[in-house]
Amino acid sequence: MPKHKPKRHSPSVDMTAMCDVSFLLLTFFILTAKARPQEPVIVDTPSSISTTKLPEAGTLTILVGPEGKVYLDMAGQHTRKALIDDMNEQYPMGLTEEDKLKFSIAGAIGVPRNQLKSWLELPSAERNKIPVPGVPADSTNNELGPWIHNARLAQFKMKQEGVVSDEYVIVVKADQNTPYPAIQKVINTLVDINVNKFNLITSQEADPNKVEADIE
Repeated sequence: MPKHKPKRHSPSVDMTAMCDVSFLLLTFFILTAKARPQEPVIVDTPSSISTTKLPEAGTLTILVGPEGKVYLDMAGQHTRKALIDDMNEQYPMGLTEEDKLKFSIAGAIGVPRNQLKSWLELPSAERNKIPVPGVPADSTNNELGPWIHNARLAQFKMKQEGVVSDEYVIVVKADQNTPYPAIQKVINTLVDINVNKFNLITSQEADPNKVEADIE
């Protein structure tokens, strides 16, 4: 009696569910992703052989442009909201809740406190197009110190509440053509508010000692 061989069919996998999940994930990341705010000034940092990497989040950045203007930027929407609440209470600037919300999602600031409200009322696309005087950091009128001090306190408060995991890492990003007295003002400000640990951002260059060793 002849054996009956069943007809074999090639296996098939239904990919419909996987495609649905992929598109859902893609949609989620598109909707939740935030564009990084544009820096208010182009800074060409000096080069060094340092290989230390800064964290991608939890930084408080002090920008010093080629003309010596100082800008301040800090990460974290919740921290920024707590910061502006405290600053508006200590130094009344007449900010509304809408102004505070704009500040919490804005980029670097580079205006004195008395100009902050009018700067926030500008469309976000226009803020980097107008000339700004920078955050005052002179010994006779130093607004940079209170901003940094209160930002650190706000971040520490967010850490205690479990909103963030780390305190701020303070970094100074200056142009290679920035006059040294402008950088010294920033350093003096940090020392005055007992910030003795901060990082200078540089562009990485090859270590000549390591290059020579590789050649040998």
